[in-house]
Amino acid sequence: MNTLTIPRNLIKEGFVILPRREYENLLRVKQNDDIVIKHSFKVPGKQEKFYDKLDKELTQAVREVRRGKVIGPFDNVKDLIKSLHS
Repeated sequence: MNTLTIPRNLIKEGFVILPRREYENLLRVKQNDDIVIKHSFKVPGKQEKFYDKLDKELTQAVREVRRGKVIGPFDNVKDLIKSLHS
């Protein structure tokens, strides 16, 4: 097993260690709009449909945010209601 020593100054700056495959996936997503969200844990058979639907909805939501199809944030409720009626 390999040992890795991380200097304290890197830890204070928010150092993160990722597996290479995850890092490459993040780079690929950053370069294009080919983002797909998929849960990374085992799900009981009864819950599989729920999590598949959730993954699809989250993927769609992230794509809309990246395309700028969101409104807000709002300073108060009046501004929110005003934007919904316009």
